[in-house]
Amino acid sequence: MNRRSESATASSAGRPTPLRARLREATAQEILAAAEEVFADEGFHAAHMGAIASKAGVSVGTLYNHFADREAMLAGLLAARRTALIGKLDGAISDTAGQPLRARLRGILGAFLGHCAAHRKFVHIALQRELGRYQQTFPQAWAKKTDTMREIYERIDREMKAGLKEGALRPELADVGATFFIGMMRALVIRDVAFGGGSMLDQVENLLDLFFEGAGTGAGKRRG
Repeated sequence: MNRRSESATASSAGRPTPLRARLREATAQEILAAAEEVFADEGFHAAHMGAIASKAGVSVGTLYNHFADREAMLAGLLAARRTALIGKLDGAISDTAGQPLRARLRGILGAFLGHCAAHRKFVHIALQRELGRYQQTFPQAWAKKTDTMREIYERIDREMKAGLKEGALRPELADVGATFFIGMMRALVIRDVAFGGGSMLDQVENLLDLFFEGAGTGAGKRRG
């Protein structure tokens, strides 16, 4: 069993995590934060381990103690951001449970767009890869991105199915509601990548209006 597994086991058993494990985890998070900035500023191919080490305030040797290479570092970064995003979505869903569909979708939108805004530079370069650049860069690390989109879809689809039962969605559009909504979310982020300016969070109500005007029965429309 490796040290990370031992740490997780100790934590799950209610025992405090050893100081060494906490320091190691904190160092790893600092490295990932630095890698995010360097990847975003310099691109995946141009980013060097030395630049990442300098940004993180550690030696290159320390970098390699945590990550075998840039692809492993990118995989760790994507996994960390995925965990954070899904946690925020689940928190928003929990906080708005029992409220009308519009309020639940507002919570999901706020969590998603807030996460993208907090990691704007990295989201930008990730989308540039998706839109045609860097297609051959670190394919194994990027392969897990599909899992993230699937998890987002499953959560939104559950809300759409509940909204259908509540009478907030038109039945004939229920099967594509989640796909349509995710497409709108992504389009807003892509617009930010392409044109910048303003806050994505400022568009939450406009996006909800657009969705419910197209797919709603009227129950979810903004009042007043």
